Amino acid sequence: MVNRLLKIAVLGLLVFYPGLSTAAPQPMDFFVIQPGQPGSAEEARPVMEALAAYLQQKLGGEVAISGTYFNQTEQALTAIKRSTPRWGIVSLGFFIEKGGRFAMQPIASTRPAGKTHERWYLMVAKGSAGTWRELSGSVLGTMLFQQHSASRLMFTTSREDLPFALEGTTSPLRALREVAGGKKAGVILDQSQYQALQALPLFGKLKVLHRSEPLPTAPVVWFGEPDSARKLTGVLERMVDDPAAKNLLQLLQTEGFGPADPSLAGYVQEQEKRNRVIKR
Repeated sequence: MVNRLLKIAVLGLLVFYPGLSTAAPQPMDFFVIQPGQPGSAEEARPVMEALAAYLQQKLGGEVAISGTYFNQTEQALTAIKRSTPRWGIVSLGFFIEKGGRFAMQPIASTRPAGKTHERWYLMVAKGSAGTWRELSGSVLGTMLFQQHSASRLMFTTSREDLPFALEGTTSPLRALREVAGGKKAGVILDQSQYQALQALPLFGKLKVLHRSEPLPTAPVVWFGEPDSARKLTGVLERMVDDPAAKNLLQLLQTEGFGPADPSLAGYVQEQEKRNRVIKR
């Protein structure tokens, strides 16, 4: 009888005072997946914790947020298979090649240097080839850990049809020095890397041989149907106007977040179509 009365009393409190609910917060774990970029999961932990704390404050106690950084594709894939996160910030190449497999849905986009689009630049030594079709040897880049998608994005052709080899690197500056010294054929830089290179004396020894068309920036994705992503996207898109988020955005190497790029779905569909042809 006493236990029954206690249960009735507790139910009554929850009805009249919903804030007393003991429901466990919903997990909203995230992965930041940027193959080829510097740093380890341990080194990036303070940034992941800072982002989680910021979002936790904005979204409240209904969710529990934690994040992990990966700069190696296989480690990221293993972690997703073991425990799929709710959302993530992933590289363009990773999204194109793995987005369909893991039901990633774009919900927002990054804004590196405040820009709505990315662009890649093929750097070679001055006095070398006149077109990329004349190159031979190795072309390196941080985005080349996803070579199939990178080849299409940069050269609009398959990796197998290129006259040179593609090679992923975590040290683009070292690779650029090798290009200037004639040891490598070229390096592909993203927009931020290209802007940083322009401030270095090394830039005078190199030239832009080819650049990509405007590309989508790294997307923010939801794993599965984004049924409860609206609050998160709202917080992300308002960060650019929040002075308290300025340092955090700098650490994340973006000036803010914007709406999802509608062209992303087409890239994934094209990749899946090619995958089906290869399997035949």
